[in-house]
Amino acid sequence: MKRTDGGKGLPLRTLRCPFVSFAAKDLNRQGRQVLAKCAKIGLLLAASAWLPTFPVMAESPAQQEQVDHIFSVLKSDSAPGAAVLVIKDGEAVFERGYGVADLHSRRKIDAHTNFRLASCTKQFTAVAVMLLVHDGKLHYEDRLTDIFPDFPEYGRSISIRNLLNHTSGLLDYEDLMAPPPGTPAEEIPQIKDAGVLQLLKQQKTTKYPPGTKWDYSNSGYAVLAMVVERVSGQPFGDFLHARIFAPLDMKQTVAYEKSKNTVTNRAYGHTQGGGAWHEQDQSPTSAVLGDGGVYSSLDDLAKWDRALMHHTLLTRGRDEAGDHSGQSGGWQCAGT
Repeated sequence: MKRTDGGKGLPLRTLRCPFVSFAAKDLNRQGRQVLAKCAKIGLLLAASAWLPTFPVMAESPAQQEQVDHIFSVLKSDSAPGAAVLVIKDGEAVFERGYGVADLHSRRKIDAHTNFRLASCTKQFTAVAVMLLVHDGKLHYEDRLTDIFPDFPEYGRSISIRNLLNHTSGLLDYEDLMAPPPGTPAEEIPQIKDAGVLQLLKQQKTTKYPPGTKWDYSNSGYAVLAMVVERVSGQPFGDFLHARIFAPLDMKQTVAYEKSKNTVTNRAYGHTQGGGAWHEQDQSPTSAVLGDGGVYSSLDDLAKWDRALMHHTLLTRGRDEAGDHSGQSGGWQCAGT
């Protein structure tokens, strides 16, 4: 999506419905064929208040059957699939699981199955930042060098707002990892958020002057996770649990860290090759939390959707809470 305001608006314009764009695009264009290819992704959440183009609203048995037919290609007792939730006017009108969570136990996918949210994690990272702004510990116009004094000079031009709005110009950490050509992915050590920050500290410039262009950035959200850690004094995952997941009773949602915590009812990623499915759940970048490390389920994401709809954590305010930039129409934090 192109931005025309240089990213100077709200730090997070649309908090609700993290899977709406994905669902609308795939259901309307390629339908079931695309969904089959997306079995590795596994979880869709659509809220009709924000998705007027959703082909059918599952309010009647006939409409439920139509939605079910869209996903019928994923019905299986031995192949990975997806969990689907349609919310209309704050109420769940369709909820169903397709396929299995893993090829070993062949547990059926349901509303309690926890999937890695990948980049849909970013909404939680952004809210963590907003909570710190509300606490008065952080401001949207703070610079990277304010948070990390040892960051190179180019960080003096990058604000927290730039990181949130994908206008920082930070180089892509995936490109900076640069393993030797031909190295199998399973032999590349996983990088974490702190490692991303260190890679960026070794650079001398950005892709473009910060604030002049919009360019989707995983690097920015990995850095934001480290900003949350530095400012809050808590590990990023602990902060998410204490300030977001626990208050909203999202009991199964977790920022997964190997050897530190576990994911209950976990679905694993798979790819298809040679006519068979193969587990391919982790990559060299899967341990980065800020840009993609949260696991959650339909049940918990429905709680998240309700919290955003009813302003449990965030309320509409004239000015961005804790920020004195003079821009209006922001979000304020409440209740936690």
